[in-house]
Amino acid sequence: MGADKKMSFDGRVAIVTGAGGGLGRVYALELGKRGAKIVVNDFGGSRDGIGKGAAGPADKVVDEIKALGGKAVANYDNVATAEGGANIVKTAVDAFGKLDILINNAGILRDKGLLKMEPENWQAVLDVHLNGAFNVTRPAFGAMRDNGFGRIIMTTSAAGLYGNFGQSNYSAAKLGLVGFMNSLKLEGVKYNIKVNTVAPIAASRLTEDILPPDMLGKLKPEFVAPIVLYLCSDECGDTGRIYNCGAGFFNRVAMMTSPGMVVGGGKKIPSLEDVSANWAKIIDLKGAKEYGQLNDLVLQDLLSALEGKKETAQGGGFTAVKDVFERMPGAFQAGGAGGAAVVFQYCISGDGGGDWSADIKGGACTVASGIHGSPTCTLKINAGDFLDLMNGKVNAMKAYTSGKLKIEGDIMKSQLLEKIFKF
Repeated sequence: MGADKKMSFDGRVAIVTGAGGGLGRVYALELGKRGAKIVVNDFGGSRDGIGKGAAGPADKVVDEIKALGGKAVANYDNVATAEGGANIVKTAVDAFGKLDILINNAGILRDKGLLKMEPENWQAVLDVHLNGAFNVTRPAFGAMRDNGFGRIIMTTSAAGLYGNFGQSNYSAAKLGLVGFMNSLKLEGVKYNIKVNTVAPIAASRLTEDILPPDMLGKLKPEFVAPIVLYLCSDECGDTGRIYNCGAGFFNRVAMMTSPGMVVGGGKKIPSLEDVSANWAKIIDLKGAKEYGQLNDLVLQDLLSALEGKKETAQGGGFTAVKDVFERMPGAFQAGGAGGAAVVFQYCISGDGGGDWSADIKGGACTVASGIHGSPTCTLKINAGDFLDLMNGKVNAMKAYTSGKLKIEGDIMKSQLLEKIFKF
């Protein structure tokens, strides 16, 4: 979409937590201006979360949205309780019939050095930031699943990503949200629910006495809102990613893993001295890469390193993609399926490609051409690469990590393929 075409949120329903001021208020206003119906949630408490709360902040933002011609309702529940989270989502569904977008923005601060950090101050910050995101996201995810569409935003912080003195509670909660996102992105794939995380640097009541005064004017929340709205849009196809944002500057944050090495060759338990002698190789980030999920690390790189897997040429001698699927029922090993019911959808692009599904259930395999209505796992690959894979010229791990093979849906089920088909 060109920059000159205005993006719309007409028909979308959004919840913004902590929307009574600062970033949340701007998110709510901008979404409302573009046609979304908004639930403005704000408990109305103080910056440290102490107090009974108040309706004023949320009501004021609702009035602002309505004055602009938008539709909005207020909610005053506390995200720190499961009941509060459920009621926030109920407010959206009762008022507007569904839920499409959730921005987890609510937060408090109780900064202290570790030795002065009382357990209640540690817990209070985790309750709002980390537990609060869970309390709202869990019922929101169910509503989005029913729609077949969802956009969820987590709010982390540079303090969580990189650390900040005196904010151990806040930093722990904020990095915990990244872990929450990393698992939720996998669960959301088959429901078209995208989950991303932003690390805003913006002037708000949480930062007004932390940032230098001359910087506050340059760090208006309005500079952060555009990337958050993009991540909430239909156009955004990314999921499971983290973005720094502030003053109109945006970049992506990634957790990278070095190639490392198997100390002791995997045949003996390495000694302390062995680790010390190989430390430079262990920590060398040259060739580091990003992993999409746990299996990418454990089942691919770690096992490959331990087993010393090499490319082989022990394939089935396939010369055409369709030959693979013609022979697939005969290659099916019922014992390897372990009673699983699963549908593998193959989308083979390029010359000689096409679409086929393999439906495994009741100890039988049914192969059909075309797109299955509800595949468990979808594998996408070019025809030439698929034949190389089936003919043993390249292993599946290498095809996947290089990006030639893409797996969507329940990725865990793809591990069955080696067990249930023996060509």
